[in-house]
Parts: sequence; C-alpha cells; structure tokens
Amino acid sequence: MAIGGNEDKRVARASILSAFVSRAGGANARIVIIPSASVEPAARAQRYTQLFTRLGATDVRTVHAELGVTNDEREAIRNATGIFVTGGDQVRLMAFLRAADCVDAIREAVRDGAVYAGTSAGASALSERMIAHSVRKRGVDHVAFDEGLGLIPNAIIDQHFGQRRRLSRLIHAANAHHLTGIGIDENTAIVWNRDGIVTVEGAGEVTIVDPDHRLTDTHARSYRLQILRPGAKFVAD
Repeated sequence: MAIGGNEDKRVARASILSAFVSRAGGANARIVIIPSASVEPAARAQRYTQLFTRLGATDVRTVHAELGVTNDEREAIRNATGIFVTGGDQVRLMAFLRAADCVDAIREAVRDGAVYAGTSAGASALSERMIAHSVRKRGVDHVAFDEGLGLIPNAIIDQHFGQRRRLSRLIHAANAHHLTGIGIDENTAIVWNRDGIVTVEGAGEVTIVDPDHRLTDTHARSYRLQILRPGAKFVAD
C-alpha cells in the first residue's frame, strides 16, 4: 500500500488505515511501525500505535531504525503481518534502514506475505529508484534520486501529488530512469494485492505516467497519462 500522505486519521472503518489493519490480520495482526523518516519519530510512532490499537490491532510495536536495531527487532520485522512506514524524509529513512540492516528484513517479510504500507516518504521508498528531492529552476525540475526498498518493480512513486503539483517532476523522474511514474494524492492509496489486482482507494486520484522511450529526439517528449479514481482496478504487469 502506497499512501500519498496526510491520510485520514479518524478511526473509521472505511479509512485507509483501517484497510491496512484489516489486510494485516485485524485483531490477529502483528504490526511493526517504523517512524524513522520523521524528525519526531517517538511522537509519530505513539500516534499510529494509538490509531492501530483503536482499529482493533492488539500486537503493535515500534522499531526505531534511527536508534539502531537489535536482532530481536529485526526478527519482529521478519515475523510481522503488517509493516507501517511513516512520513518524513525518504532519504533519511533509507539511510537509517540501511545502517540498521533492516532492508532485507522488510523485503523478506513482504515476500512471506506481510502487508507493507508506507505513507508519504514511506510510499516513495517502495520503488527501487526513489525520488530523493528536487528543485525547480527556470521552469525545469532538477530531481535527485536515491535507492529505495525495491518492493515495486519498474515504477517510481511520488506523493502529495496533486496538492503539490508534482506532475512535471514525475514526468522527469519517469523519463530519467525509463520507469512508469505513479503520483498519489493525499489521503489516497494505490494497493498491490496478492492476486495481482491493483486498486485505488481513498479520497483522491492516482496519476500514471508512461513515457514513450522509443523517441530518439532529445527535444521531444511523449507519454501516456492516466488518471485513476477510487474504485479503479487493473492487473499489474
């Protein structure tokens, strides 16, 4: 589950967070929160712990990669049925995850069936090539990249998409690495299900950018743009 940030944090059965808890196993879920992207990780973890508990999860713990991780904590990640990665700075997040040797543990958990949900920075980290940050100069986006978790192949993700007008940034990122660009609005999620069906949930839209990499003229750009609204479904490649 890649969430565009600023998700509805009211305890409601129809919310994205409720859907995460349900997919992770509901009352039987083993949820690990990783708040390391945030500059206030303890406060962020406490808030989500309260939310997931109120949504019915009984086994919720936090792993603070920014403080270093024990073998028991890595094992908790591997055994989790749900991993929730908060917002903040995705470069900070990945630096801490790599330093704490948590990347493989997350990948193993997802491979074994755990539900990964990342909001904002946690969503950007899903892809192998990750947007790190950008600046816009004279109408041109200059985008820097970093290495993400690689849980989603052949795509690159951007978040807070419509609210921060990031279409040109996503087009640049998709073209730079010959990837499909996925832009996710706030309080919106794109969900890769185990049956191969991808769904859009929440309140906003998901924008898909498919660049045409057959063009040889460096001054020309062609791409297919799709706008997916909540309820949209398609089969993952």
